[in-house]
Amino acid sequence: MMETADDFVTLGRVCRAHGISGALLIAAFTKDPRFILDCHTLEFRSPDGRNHRLIKSFTGYCVARGLIIRVDNINSREMAQTFRGWLLGIVRRHLPTPGEDEIYWADLLGLNVLTIQGRLLGRVAGFMDAGAGLLLVVPDPFEEGRERLLPFQEEFLNALDLPGGRLIFDLPPGFLEL
Repeated sequence: MMETADDFVTLGRVCRAHGISGALLIAAFTKDPRFILDCHTLEFRSPDGRNHRLIKSFTGYCVARGLIIRVDNINSREMAQTFRGWLLGIVRRHLPTPGEDEIYWADLLGLNVLTIQGRLLGRVAGFMDAGAGLLLVVPDPFEEGRERLLPFQEEFLNALDLPGGRLIFDLPPGFLEL
């Protein structure tokens, strides 16, 4: 069975080489970076999605908001640097089924974002970990180059409708004018 781009779930991004013997610093996009260490088969994908490399054997440890991993056959700083900016992920079928009231952040990508008044704010294009919580990156569909950062927090989220492909926010007055 051939995997599609939609089957790839991004778990992190290679920030840079770490040290001189080929280790990689990974920015984790997971709530707990240890989740990545528990995966059996990971994959690197280039930012343009054209190149990939399957990872069947790796070791690593957690650091602040990320990981340091060592992958077989990446054994120099120069080789590690070639992976800078690449995405680290897993094929969706290798992920455990989320529990009740749990989702994978990847499932939010592409969802329409609306206010409770029905105003379309755009589609979820990415995420940002602000330390205090997840922010959704939502490009404005009507104004080129403008994007909003919306807090993905229960107090602002009115509805999450995955089958309907939408998120409905109840934002404080004046929030969208910032």
